[in-house]
Amino acid sequence: LLIHEIAFGKNHPTTATSYNNIGLLFQSQGKYKEAFEYYEKSLVIYEIALGKNHPSTAASYNNIAGLFKSQGKYKEAFEYYEKSLLIREIALGKNHPGTATSYNNIAGLFESQGKYKEAFEYYEKSLLIVEIAL
Repeated sequence: LLIHEIAFGKNHPTTATSYNNIGLLFQSQGKYKEAFEYYEKSLVIYEIALGKNHPSTAASYNNIAGLFKSQGKYKEAFEYYEKSLLIREIALGKNHPGTATSYNNIAGLFESQGKYKEAFEYYEKSLLIVEIAL
């Protein structure tokens, strides 16, 4: 991280990726507070450097959503997954595999809550995109 901050600057996408990777590490260790702090730093940098509607920004929202999901904070997870989905629809298009991934992630969130009807609807949307795109 320090090397990236020195070489690229504190608001460079490469630095944001380093923050994101540290967030992933903390999340895998169950250190959710630390993970959130690093994911949030990554998100802010991506928004500054690349814009609010960039796929990397969407990926940051997606990672924060996954963090909330792993803590059972389903409402917050849904809000962040939804933001990621909206950005991917804008940046990549409604029939892009990345957009399908967002639908799939939301489906998984519903499934983990036992909301099988909603999960099925989102899995179906994901599948339709994949069939069109691939």
